[in-house]
Amino acid sequence: MSEDGIRIGAIDVGTNSVHLIIAEVSPSGEITVLETQREQVQLGAGGLDAQMLTPAAWQRGVAALQTFKDACDSFGCVDVHAAATSAVREAKNGGDFCRDVKERTGIHVRIIPGREEARLIYLGARADLDFSRGRVLIVDLGGGSTEFILCDAESALVTQSLPLGHLRLSDTYHNVDPLGKDQISEMRVAIRKGIVPLTSRVHADDFTTMVGTSGTIRALALMATLARGDVAPEHSHGLVLQRTELQDLLKVLRKTPRDKLIELPGMDAKRINTLPAGAVLIDEVMEVFNQTSLVTSERSLRNGLLVDWVMRHRPEVTLLQTVSDPRRRAILTMMGHYQVNTDHAEHVVRSALKIFDATQPAHGLRIDDRRMLEFAALIHDCGHHISGKDHQKHGQYLVTHSRMSGFTSPEIAVLGNIVRYHRKGRPRRRHESFAALERTDQRRVRVLSAILAVADALDRSHSQVVESVDVKDTDDALIITALTSGDPGHLERWATENRVEALSELLAKPIQVEVRDPALSVD
Repeated sequence: MSEDGIRIGAIDVGTNSVHLIIAEVSPSGEITVLETQREQVQLGAGGLDAQMLTPAAWQRGVAALQTFKDACDSFGCVDVHAAATSAVREAKNGGDFCRDVKERTGIHVRIIPGREEARLIYLGARADLDFSRGRVLIVDLGGGSTEFILCDAESALVTQSLPLGHLRLSDTYHNVDPLGKDQISEMRVAIRKGIVPLTSRVHADDFTTMVGTSGTIRALALMATLARGDVAPEHSHGLVLQRTELQDLLKVLRKTPRDKLIELPGMDAKRINTLPAGAVLIDEVMEVFNQTSLVTSERSLRNGLLVDWVMRHRPEVTLLQTVSDPRRRAILTMMGHYQVNTDHAEHVVRSALKIFDATQPAHGLRIDDRRMLEFAALIHDCGHHISGKDHQKHGQYLVTHSRMSGFTSPEIAVLGNIVRYHRKGRPRRRHESFAALERTDQRRVRVLSAILAVADALDRSHSQVVESVDVKDTDDALIITALTSGDPGHLERWATENRVEALSELLAKPIQVEVRDPALSVD
């Protein structure tokens, strides 16, 4: 530890490369990078299809982490925050690999799901993103998967992890040298099919800027920069990759054998085997979202690990004190003023957003509606400040009569109605405030209030006995599984079963509810 702050290490155990970043955190929470290292260990090489880390890849990974541990020790790091992504996540022996790393190096490697990976990427990149023109779509192209994050200055609105990585695509389709026209066509078809879960949630008009945060994307942007005759930059942050230039580069890559690729200006020798597939993927993504260019960022998951560490360990830092979205400031102010139960509200938010995301293909609502649901979930119980009886009506009154910066008058009307109908009552056109809404807004209220009613019931006791909620939307039913710990969850089950009718009618299918404590289950 230095006199000015503490030093920590962050390690991104990726499918293609393992990255280390060592930084110093000041008392105010400012992060200063001291050292970066990268080892291309290709953990996923030869093992993605079999879902097993090969012995050779295993040893390369352990060796890299031992080297990184030595570096952290030499810098006096007090903690090391490490996360493993696609290759380890999908490998059947991924847990054994992490245990071996722990025994040999003392580093605890968390295996993180795709959504968590996307969240960390957003945290890492957010500080350098320009949101003045609107939302941003971050694309982080890895070896085994690609993470997509639709975001604004306040939060990640949509996170999607798809098994479309440059190493995975190369292993499957780059079986001729140079990459052939037929292989590119097959790759494009696979990408189009694989990206459907994202395109059903994110549309081209949902954002104004596409940002690429991975090394492969920065390498492509550098090659395009040099190809147009520009001077090589000192770093690869903020480079602009035009799609026309990417397509010209693809033509060159398709005609150039692997052993000649290193001769291309800007080519990274460590990316020769996978960069052509990465170029096809990025070109296809840009076409799908009608983007003519993207901007590169050097910040990614490892930077997000640093920010996450600060958020977890230094809650007083400026990052947590600064709320840039005026609407969220208004919601937080209301929560504090009316003494909303924060634990209950945040629990309801998590459940509500899971239900929204799982049923999105059915209800078809968009990103702004998801945000409105989050806001309503945070303040749905504010009416308790007046009285527990009919608190939903009191809540609507407080929403419509409070000064809420950032919200338009129609938005406040929608928000108030969602709060009004978050219990068992249904929106009715005989109710004046609901009848005054536009028809499209009436449908939003019906859907979002029905979701909120179910999410609220999943914490009916306000004691968070439900630790996690899984929601699956099948052809036959919407299945909600809530797991508890140390409590059978009888109250939550009863309340939820009594709140699902409205949502069931909207989805035109039954809703099955299971609340259980795995520890009490009988084999």
